[in-house]
Amino acid sequence: MRVLVTGGAGRLGINVCQAFIEDGFQVRILDLDTTRNRTSIKGLADKVEVVWGDVRRPELVRSALAEVDAVVHMAAILPPVAYENPELASKVNVSGTRTVVNLIKEKGKPIPFIYTSSVAVFGPTPEATHPICPDRNSPHPQGAYGETKLQAENVIRDSGIDYAILRLTATMYFNFEVSDLKRMFSVPVNNRVEFCHPDDAALAILNAVKNFSTVKGNTLVISGGPEQRMLYKDMVGAILRVLGLPLPPARKFTREPYYLDWYDTSKSQELLHFQRKTFADYLKDYSRELVKHYSSFFVLFMRRFAGPVFGKLVVEFM
Repeated sequence: MRVLVTGGAGRLGINVCQAFIEDGFQVRILDLDTTRNRTSIKGLADKVEVVWGDVRRPELVRSALAEVDAVVHMAAILPPVAYENPELASKVNVSGTRTVVNLIKEKGKPIPFIYTSSVAVFGPTPEATHPICPDRNSPHPQGAYGETKLQAENVIRDSGIDYAILRLTATMYFNFEVSDLKRMFSVPVNNRVEFCHPDDAALAILNAVKNFSTVKGNTLVISGGPEQRMLYKDMVGAILRVLGLPLPPARKFTREPYYLDWYDTSKSQELLHFQRKTFADYLKDYSRELVKHYSSFFVLFMRRFAGPVFGKLVVEFM
């Protein structure tokens, strides 16, 4: 069985492709031809077929769709670029999705279509007293990212194709980038967050394809479950402590409500059986990745000396 993963060279996309490969699928990636993307797929070697290009180009998408049995549409403009360039976000997230959907319709046969949307479509929910649920909470996105994700959802629903929409919570990765540091302070310290391990998010997407008949037509939230609920300061603080660093001062964090929250994932877990790893597992994985990319000496040096001695100064300049 061949699956097309648009945006498959992205950070979560790589996890998703690996999950499909390990399950015996043939994987085709459609993504932009950039140095970063070519580097990210090196670990997949000859295990995937790659079509380099833009989802807004119909002829390219048409060729990428040839002889595929399912489509996972992940290609999107993400924050912070989506907020910095809302016009580009609209062109890729909405028009790009419409291009993919129209070309699936053109094929004239049912093809399972999984769309990775975002919990950003709910917008900030600081007054919520219960976990957010797509069956109870209507979308009220604020900002280009959530707005374009919701518009894409509506394009899909109105298209008549077979689909499942997965609204993913924000996922933490091991290879932090400069944009991640910039976004660290865009969430209030006491904002409710629910962790989801990237391997679990990838498993949810894999299982949505494998069990498409049971999820078809559903809009589901993909997050970590009740045991992975915490406050943002607890999550960030624990990640920084892996390197012996303290939590930055509260004054550095915004006071503006953010779109993350706690979620009712009872339905998605019942259908997709994906919640297997915890935040504690992530911290162990993150520590191992640091050792792999730097050295055990570096990690030990940070925890025992640099962090305790210079930590407060370091986080001041983040």
